[in-house]
Amino acid sequence: MKRFFLFCITAAMMLATGCAKECGEPEPPTPPEPEDKSHTLIIYMMGDNGLEKFMDNNIGKIMTVVDKIPQTGRIALFYDRGNYTRLSELVVEQGRAKQRVIEEYATSQSSVDPEFMKSVIERVRKEMPADTYGLVLSSHGGGWVPSDIFDIYMLGRPETSGIAPRFFGQDGNDCMEVELLAGVLGDKQFDYILFDACFMSSVEALYELRNAADYIIASPAEVLGDGFPYKEIIPILFNRGHDLENVCRSFMNFYRNSSGTIALIDCKELQPLADNVAAILAKAPAAPDTSNVQAYEGFPSHLYFDLEQYVETLTTDQTALDGFRKALDKAVVYTNHTETFYTDYGQRGEVALPRSCGVTCHIERSDFPETHAAFLETSWAKAVGAK
Repeated sequence: MKRFFLFCITAAMMLATGCAKECGEPEPPTPPEPEDKSHTLIIYMMGDNGLEKFMDNNIGKIMTVVDKIPQTGRIALFYDRGNYTRLSELVVEQGRAKQRVIEEYATSQSSVDPEFMKSVIERVRKEMPADTYGLVLSSHGGGWVPSDIFDIYMLGRPETSGIAPRFFGQDGNDCMEVELLAGVLGDKQFDYILFDACFMSSVEALYELRNAADYIIASPAEVLGDGFPYKEIIPILFNRGHDLENVCRSFMNFYRNSSGTIALIDCKELQPLADNVAAILAKAPAAPDTSNVQAYEGFPSHLYFDLEQYVETLTTDQTALDGFRKALDKAVVYTNHTETFYTDYGQRGEVALPRSCGVTCHIERSDFPETHAAFLETSWAKAVGAK
C-alpha cells in the first residue's frame, strides 16, 4: 500500500511539471550574462624624436575607429609632438570623431619625466574613471639597455663615461629608466601594457615591469616606423577580456610580408621563469658556447639574444630544459614572427629569423664589459643569480 501511495505522488509531480511547461508557466530565469566592465585606454605618445609623422598618421587611424568602441569605453590620448604637448579625450560629437582637449602643457615639459608621466596617468583616472585600464606606450625603446650604452653601440665606441638608465621613451635627448617607469606604473594598475617601441620584449625589462600589468605586448626586435595597426587593434582592445592574442595576430597580419616580431607576456609567470633560469644558471659551465644564439639587431657586438636558445647553451639536462620550456610557454602566451626581420642598427638590412621564443636576454661580451656591469644591476640578473 505504501509503495502504491509513493508511486501516485511521484506520478502526480511529473504530470504537474509537464502541465506547467505545456501551459506556458515560466521556468526559472537563466542567469544573465555578466555586464561588460567599463574600460579606459590611455595612449601615451612621445614623438619629439623623429617619430612625429608616424604618430600623426597613427592618430589619424585611431580617429577613424573612435565610433566603434562601446559606450562603456573611453580613450585618452597624450601626445608630445615637440611643437605641442597635449592631453585629450577622443570623443564622437555630431557623428564626427574629435579630440576634446583636457590640458595643454608647456613644450619645454619633458614627457619622460617620471613625476610628469605619473601626473598625466592620475589625471586620466580622475577624468575618465573605469573598472579597468589599458596602456599603450609609443616611442623609441631599448629594453633593459642603458641609454648611453645603446648610443655607444650606435657609434661603435667601446668606452663610456658612466652607466645611464635602462631606457624606454625619448623626448628630445631625454630618456626614461625602466625602473622609474615601473615605479610610475605601480602595482597592477593595468590589465595590459602595449609597447609600440623597439626591443621592449627583453626579459630584463619585462621582469622589471611584471607588477605593473597582467599582460604585456611587446616586440623583441625593432618595430617599424608605422607602428601597430591601430585601426584594427583599437576596437579589439575593447572586446571582453581585451582579446590580446588577436591584437598580436593583427600586428602579424599587418607585417606578414615585411618585418614583424611580437610576444604576449603573462606577467605573473615571469617569476617562475626566473626561478627556472636561476636553477639552470647555477650549474652552467663558466664559458658556454653562445656563438650560434639568435641575435635581434645588426650591431657587430650584439645586445639582444634569444632567451630560449641562450638557456639551451647552459645545460644538457633534459629534465631541466623541459622545466624551463614549460615555464617559458606559460610566460609567453603568444608569439609569432616573420622569417626575416629588418634592422636599422649596425649592419642595416634583413636578418634571418628561423626561430624565436619571443623574448630576448643579455649575454656577456668581452669587448663591452660596461654593458655586463649594467646588466648585473637589473632585477632580472639578481633574481637569476647572474655573475
